[in-house]
Amino acid sequence: MKVATARFGEQEIPEEQIYTLAAPVPGFPATKRFFFIQRDNIAPFQWMQSVEDGDLTFVVVEPSNFFHDYAPEASKGDLKEVGLESTAEAKVIVIVVLPEDMTKMTANLRGPVIINTVKRKMKQIFLESEKWGVRESIVEGIRRKEQAMLAGAAKEQQAAGGTE
Repeated sequence: MKVATARFGEQEIPEEQIYTLAAPVPGFPATKRFFFIQRDNIAPFQWMQSVEDGDLTFVVVEPSNFFHDYAPEASKGDLKEVGLESTAEAKVIVIVVLPEDMTKMTANLRGPVIINTVKRKMKQIFLESEKWGVRESIVEGIRRKEQAMLAGAAKEQQAAGGTE
């Protein structure tokens, strides 16, 4: 299938690389089919490009790259809509805002997208928990992840030193 995009020009996309939303992303009722474009210069980020609207592209990322303790739980109804039994089976991505000042980059952790990669179905879900916001700082997430890794390494080193 050929898809005309504003950002990437005309793209030839095999049908097996197109994902369908169970419900449209709020604010974009006419778009339900997307594909992903990976470019090395923005890895680990990807572009989530609409098939129906060549001007609509979201920047997305797997939140585990930046937020070590992020583990959203989808409702049984949301999981059923994409054909999954548990959130553990899902690939989870979040929509990112890339401002001019990249140190102010944020991720919507309140509204992750769960994906059934086998059936190519996905849905943006909305978490009830107040723990995560719609504009979580990615730089702050990286800082917390690094602190957690250093604390874990210190505990391991302490445990190894205590057994000698």
